[in-house]
Amino acid sequence: MKRLEAFSLGKKFDQPEANEDSFVVIPNVGYAVIDGVTDRNGTRYEGMLSGQYASLLVKRATEVYFLAQSDPDAPTYMRYRGPKSFISYLTDCLYRGYKRAGVATTVKNDWKLRAGCTLMAAFVHEGRLEVVAVGDSGIRINGTDTLQLLKPLDDVMGILRREAWQYFAQKGESPQRSDRLAAGITWPGTANQLPDSETSDREVLGEIERRALAAVKTHLPGIAEAEIVELLRNGIAYGQGNFQNVDGRDLGYGGLDGFPVPERYIEHRSYDLAEVKQLELFSDGYFKPGDGFGIEAWEKAFREVEEVDPHKIGAYLSTKGTTAKAVTDDRTYLGVVL
Repeated sequence: MKRLEAFSLGKKFDQPEANEDSFVVIPNVGYAVIDGVTDRNGTRYEGMLSGQYASLLVKRATEVYFLAQSDPDAPTYMRYRGPKSFISYLTDCLYRGYKRAGVATTVKNDWKLRAGCTLMAAFVHEGRLEVVAVGDSGIRINGTDTLQLLKPLDDVMGILRREAWQYFAQKGESPQRSDRLAAGITWPGTANQLPDSETSDREVLGEIERRALAAVKTHLPGIAEAEIVELLRNGIAYGQGNFQNVDGRDLGYGGLDGFPVPERYIEHRSYDLAEVKQLELFSDGYFKPGDGFGIEAWEKAFREVEEVDPHKIGAYLSTKGTTAKAVTDDRTYLGVVL
């Protein structure tokens, strides 16, 4: 390794310690970026929010796994036998974390309590660079070859949020209040609004849902309408988990949560190590890649996104926007020149 640049920052301005991203650096062995899933309900394990808990457990397990590849005494189950073997190992490590915390049965029966994270990993194995990914963290190799598994489900929720935001803005609400009201609809969905709350008016909810459904069908033709409606009505908090690691659903997606990840959600690339000169791994807090290698280039791109679309309802549509308290998401960059 000739050069390393690494940067990670949590989204909350007054709580940088709440960062749910983490990364792995073992020079000339392996590298990874892990993005903990934002906690839905304040669940904590061993004193950490569930997203941080998953991120830390997977970080430690990834480090152990990377080092095991050059250890002749490592047990068979820690030997790389393809991407599924690696992801199965990480899944088992996370499930053992549940068992230590005494919640294995509870989380099996209720996905809303599960800890979760994404993974982008690149490691050396038998003269090749193996890239294994689950979820929407990304990698750019040699400055041009980019892999990032963005999920259509986020587009559905982003569109719901955009339509709600624009509805309230058109009614004369300030950007700050539009942010808050749109979040109040996107998080629980249109069907789970508290009675007499600011976002409980059935006519308003029906209009926003109608607009969102039409926009999603245009943006994602071919997606089953029943799945779209299910997600719009149940939101991130009550609906999204019904699509994670589930086969046979148009809006299905993969994530590490201690339970099996279908092979369709495990992405893999393999490169001749001699042809790889540069690696850049990043979490989805970066909505735009840097124009070049290094933290400075990627942070410049981050600032450009914030200037163009801070609310994330335009070119950089998202399920959250930047507010006075936080930027849209935690962000992590890891650049390596081999």
